[in-house]
Amino acid sequence: MSAFEDFMLLPMFGLLLVLIVVGGLACLVATGDPDHSRLAPYIGFVCLFAGLGAALFSAVMGLIGEVILQSDVLSGLGFLSGYVFGGLGGALFGFKRAIKRRERIQSDPRDGAL
Repeated sequence: MSAFEDFMLLPMFGLLLVLIVVGGLACLVATGDPDHSRLAPYIGFVCLFAGLGAALFSAVMGLIGEVILQSDVLSGLGFLSGYVFGGLGGALFGFKRAIKRRERIQSDPRDGAL
């Protein structure tokens, strides 16, 4: 892999890092202050799990293509497909978690005491 190809991968990993950081911060807001966070569970969980899913799935698919199939082309295709499908799968998983968290926030018995 040349230096130019390595440089082209940096924005992909930068996007994943931004998704994970923004998602993690929004999850902290959703967990710490549920009364004032309407959209934080949706933004936080979706961003966090989309970033983690894309990072993990692309690394696994890239390694499968490189080690098991021993092909650079299949490794690159596996990495790209893992990036896309891992991000979509992680986003769907995060959306399900956000819906469950939102239901817990709305049905919290401590809301009546405040």
